[in-house]
Amino acid sequence: MPPDPASLHAPPVLRFDRVVPTNRIVAIVSNPAARGGGDHSARLAAFVGRLRAGGCEVRRVATRGPGDGAARAAENVDAGTIVAAGGDGTFREVVEGVLSVPGARPRIGVLAVGTGNDAASLLGLGSDDTLAAAVLGGGERALDVIEVCLRENGVERVRHAVLFVAVGFSGDLLRATTPRVKRWFGARLSYPVGFFLALAGHRAVRLRVRTGRGAIDEPLVVALMANAPRAGGGMMRIAPRADMADGLAEVSLIRGLGRLQIAGQFLRLVRGTHVDHPKVEHFTDVAMEVASDPAQRVALDGDLVGETPMRARLLKAAVRVVAVQGAER
Repeated sequence: MPPDPASLHAPPVLRFDRVVPTNRIVAIVSNPAARGGGDHSARLAAFVGRLRAGGCEVRRVATRGPGDGAARAAENVDAGTIVAAGGDGTFREVVEGVLSVPGARPRIGVLAVGTGNDAASLLGLGSDDTLAAAVLGGGERALDVIEVCLRENGVERVRHAVLFVAVGFSGDLLRATTPRVKRWFGARLSYPVGFFLALAGHRAVRLRVRTGRGAIDEPLVVALMANAPRAGGGMMRIAPRADMADGLAEVSLIRGLGRLQIAGQFLRLVRGTHVDHPKVEHFTDVAMEVASDPAQRVALDGDLVGETPMRARLLKAAVRVVAVQGAER
């Protein structure tokens, strides 16, 4: 029986737990470059004021460049809660920093001051007041994370993604969605604009992909492993039935399509019905490997990080995230 169309738009079902917070230290890792470098100082100050009024000790740490959020988070894992003040990339870096410290278990939240803010939306933390209430109230959920081994400057590195990992057209899209595009078109339109800008120079690339279903070696538009149902500011339903806490990822392998065919699939991507296209192989799995010649850039939650060959696997209930009861519905 096909799924209820309404279910394709539902947030992921994540089990809620309430824990009385005994560690009242909150570390805020803020990204000054979020949303093209916009000024978020007033929002940050108001958020800090709410937490301090609620009895929290607040630390504020600013990132110094791409990738620095992981280091700043790792330095603050003694806090009861670490809040990423930025977009999906900043949240991903904070998650990565926490996972880099064995035994670290702070709750992780996100103050949505980025472009897409998909993680904040999917976790029910889209408003500053909701996030503050969740931090103070002690709600939490377990969240799956994708561990990714890839190459950076010729060296194998371990990175992490919360939303998705992808190789192929995703890289073209992210390169086209420049800070200027983000400033001009805003959260809802910047990624769709980037999608069509990317089509101008896109060519399918030959990828060698291995999953639990076997191996393929052929030109693909994209090889994607998704933990989250949507991305691109909520506009693109990349894996409509994904659940961020079920221990499974959704894999999509999109075989060679021409530029006009890709453009024609955009509305299906928005609706989440692209997975039914005959050139799309879509299934659940817990791991994916991608190799190519030449090497291709790897997209993690909206950032280009490293190159193929890459190996990805899902880590079930890898981190604790801030949550509000009922937000998952």
